[in-house]
Amino acid sequence: MPQTVLVVEDDRDLCNLLDYNLTRGGYQVDIIGRVQGGLERIRGSRPDLIILDVMLPDGDGFELCRRIRADPSLTSIPILFLTARSEEADRVMGLEIGGDDYVTKPFSPRELLARVKAHLRRQTSSKSKVVGPIRVDVDSRRAYLHDQQLSLTATEFRLLELFLSSPGRVFSREQLLNSIWGEGYHVSPRNVDVHIRRLRERIEDTPDDPQWIQTVRGFGYRFEAPA
Repeated sequence: MPQTVLVVEDDRDLCNLLDYNLTRGGYQVDIIGRVQGGLERIRGSRPDLIILDVMLPDGDGFELCRRIRADPSLTSIPILFLTARSEEADRVMGLEIGGDDYVTKPFSPRELLARVKAHLRRQTSSKSKVVGPIRVDVDSRRAYLHDQQLSLTATEFRLLELFLSSPGRVFSREQLLNSIWGEGYHVSPRNVDVHIRRLRERIEDTPDDPQWIQTVRGFGYRFEAPA
């Protein structure tokens, strides 16, 4: 059964363009044009990925994102913002509230499809990865801290999974970008910093003084189990 992409967008021409390209890419496409009823639609259909506009006729896509992320059953669904709002402050806000990606209009349909594929790529390994009290189950896409399930976005999960695969290794921002988003993927290194900060807030006792995800100044990040 094909994976489903839910598009929340009110521009009919753009919806037709997205429908055409995503369908050709092998995905099933569902489209809604308003914020109202969006959360209930998402809960009912459980799409594999959401493409979300920010400026909608009856509300704000940012607020819909917050509501999605507040529902534990929807946390793991990747959210890709597709919007004309291109200011850095908007990009940062979109990532900080739980978005996994942020694409500005006008955009390349080919690049957008590549980003969708990257977010929906799944690991085939069935092994759990454990470091201290932190554990990720690859097949179920769930992560735990002291046996308490963590509420992580899809990108946060992939970051944690990568770190647990190589504890003690220093990753540059470029290496993290290539590993999580894919080589040739045009993403700002700032995206990495935003997702790292959000992941720290999930697993660190003191996010401003992290023990697990340590900054290696001038290079990147290292995941280190505290002694």
